[in-house]
Amino acid sequence: MERALRLLGTAGERRGRMLGGFVDSLLQMFENCRPGLTDETLRNGPEGIERFFLDLYEKERGRLSETIQQQEQHLSPADRRELFERVDERIHKVVVPAYVRVAARFTPRERNDFFFAPEPLHGLERLGFTAAGIAIGAFAVWAPFIPLWEKEWVLAFALAGLVFPGIRRFLSLRRYQAELNALVTRTDNEIWRMDLAYLTNDMSEKAAGAASADEAITEEARLRTRLEDAPRGDATKADRRPAKEGGR
Repeated sequence: MERALRLLGTAGERRGRMLGGFVDSLLQMFENCRPGLTDETLRNGPEGIERFFLDLYEKERGRLSETIQQQEQHLSPADRRELFERVDERIHKVVVPAYVRVAARFTPRERNDFFFAPEPLHGLERLGFTAAGIAIGAFAVWAPFIPLWEKEWVLAFALAGLVFPGIRRFLSLRRYQAELNALVTRTDNEIWRMDLAYLTNDMSEKAAGAASADEAITEEARLRTRLEDAPRGDATKADRRPAKEGGR
């Protein structure tokens, strides 16, 4: 039923998770283990980060195989093995590198509380944003082409500058979550496409086999009919021959 809903495009995002939500749970595990990345690994570039998460995935390959065996019982054993190899390859070559690209950019900013300045200077940066907010508010009140005349707007801009790092944190988290969800959705869609291809190929092979079997049965029936009719024809000829001789 779930596959039919996805085929018709009516299934919700969560209902459409393939393989029991394996990819989603894999990325959740990556997120839970991401604090284990050292600052040195982050500074050394994406190669070390990718190796860190590939090592984590290697421990999940057995669960992937078991999930495919349980969730894809409509496929033949050979198709299930091939599906496992293709999903495993996609995780190695697409999912993990894509996750590393997003996480490697996000993690240092998260650890610095989304400030531009180093941690000892966070207070000064917040103070600077507050001062910038006051300056922008004062300019907005002073400028005749901006329809803001009340001086209270200066306080509003100052408050916006004060909480600006928090706003940036909120927007960054939302963007990061959206990128991870999009990665899971694209991967599930690709697995669904693979599954559908195997399913349709299997149905086509079964239909072709059934047609061949029907043709074989039909041909066998024709041969049997001919064999059954052959003695009758000989007997008829034998019966007719004495009749002609008697007539003479």
